[in-house]
Amino acid sequence: METTGKMMEIIQNAIEYFALFLSATMLIQVTNKALLIFQQSQYRFASLKKSLKFHFLNPNFFWPPCIFFYFYLHFWYIQLIFGVYLAFLLFWNLRKKPILKLKYTARIKRLYFVLIVLYTLLGSFLAWKFPLPHLSSGMILLLFLAPFVVYFGAFLLQPLECLILAHYLRKARRKLEKVAPVVIGITGSYGKTGTKNILNAFLRDEYNVLASPASYNTPAGLALTINRDLRSGHEVMIAEMGATHRKDIEKLVKFLRPKHGIVTAVGPQHLETFKSVEAIVREKMKLIESLPEDGVAVINKDSDPIRNYPLRRTGRTVTIGIATKADYRATDVKAGKEGSSFKINYAGKEVSVRTSLLGKHNIYNILAAFALGRELGIPEKEMIVKIEALEPVEHRLNPRCEGDLLILDDSFNSNPEGFKGALEVLSQFEKPRILITPGVVEGGKEERRINRNLAKKIASTCDFVFLVKTKASLAIKKGLDELGYHSVRVVEDFRKAMKTIKEEHSDAVVLIENDITDIYKI
Repeated sequence: METTGKMMEIIQNAIEYFALFLSATMLIQVTNKALLIFQQSQYRFASLKKSLKFHFLNPNFFWPPCIFFYFYLHFWYIQLIFGVYLAFLLFWNLRKKPILKLKYTARIKRLYFVLIVLYTLLGSFLAWKFPLPHLSSGMILLLFLAPFVVYFGAFLLQPLECLILAHYLRKARRKLEKVAPVVIGITGSYGKTGTKNILNAFLRDEYNVLASPASYNTPAGLALTINRDLRSGHEVMIAEMGATHRKDIEKLVKFLRPKHGIVTAVGPQHLETFKSVEAIVREKMKLIESLPEDGVAVINKDSDPIRNYPLRRTGRTVTIGIATKADYRATDVKAGKEGSSFKINYAGKEVSVRTSLLGKHNIYNILAAFALGRELGIPEKEMIVKIEALEPVEHRLNPRCEGDLLILDDSFNSNPEGFKGALEVLSQFEKPRILITPGVVEGGKEERRINRNLAKKIASTCDFVFLVKTKASLAIKKGLDELGYHSVRVVEDFRKAMKTIKEEHSDAVVLIENDITDIYKI
């Protein structure tokens, strides 16, 4: 009898530790999810709303049973049921992989340390002040409070993060002043990376050039680039300058002090934060208006918001365009699935060029880089040769093969004009033509209208459509339904769409238009 009692005690203790271990594992999982949302929102505290929505309304974290468990966890058999329930939730969530994984940056590591301290203090306080039915009951409370703890921890760390950023910015500013490269800023709603890469190709034989890598277009990213990569021999720095909020370009201009600048185009992007296209163009044009008198500005005259903007600048400003008369204008444009050919008209001259880059947007990118290159004295013939040798930018309408599938990867594009241009490229290929898209996100109040307006072009171009489920893609579906287009499926993620296409349409041409991070599915 005594042996049976001891055995039962051992089993109950094992069940208790089992429940505690799974509670702690679940706490790590929900904490990581809150951190992922915070990180993907560029560490903006406004993302707490999305984090709470995901935490409490997501069926993957089905909390109601936990209310029952909280009160009855002093019973060992309830602990067992609780442990099994948590094991099921953990297994279910592990099957649903995030689009982007949490990056354990130095900032996240610092925040993790603070969270460990906060969870320990909060758990101890709850156990001390409240008559908890069981230790695991305290873990349930921590699970419920996890998003609040994460954002509170980030709030406590914010002064330190500001000091760290200020230190790196000062260090980068001193290095910029010491090396003194000519800084060229490039901004716009789209076309920044493509234009930067093309301009870099044009300048690098004449100058020692540092171009900001990938999409490092924030103060932190550009400071990292300068501190890590800028050398004494660099003569030119090409800096991509992004803006998701007001004053973003203003801050970058004060930090980098560019001499020359390009604004590629302005469209309805980041309307969630900017609220209007007028606010976007005002912010983007701060780059042009900040340039010194001896600097050169290049702007896209075909972009309505830029053309209608009352520019306050007396220095050299040149325009590019295709549809409108401009200082550097592309004419006789012939675009196909092998690339484009066109003529550049400028200063009374006409030069013929050919490129393997797909899409009309790349013609604008080439025009902008060509215009600034000529203004800086780069020989015309050198640039023509380099235009023919240009390679597509990864994830920006670059073609690649996966077996018999031809993939047109435009997953880093997220604007309506680029979307239409990519569909135009797709239309030049043989059937079947398939689109995978989550729609155009960050459209604010205009998002539904923007996406519904894309439906007609999609219906006339695509044989099949796979919509990655978001509010934006559901607006596209509504537009397709109104047109009587039914070859459409709504899927949870890109992976499921690709799996189905490989099984059912193995010889298709697939356009991947825009990609999203996890926050756009909340």
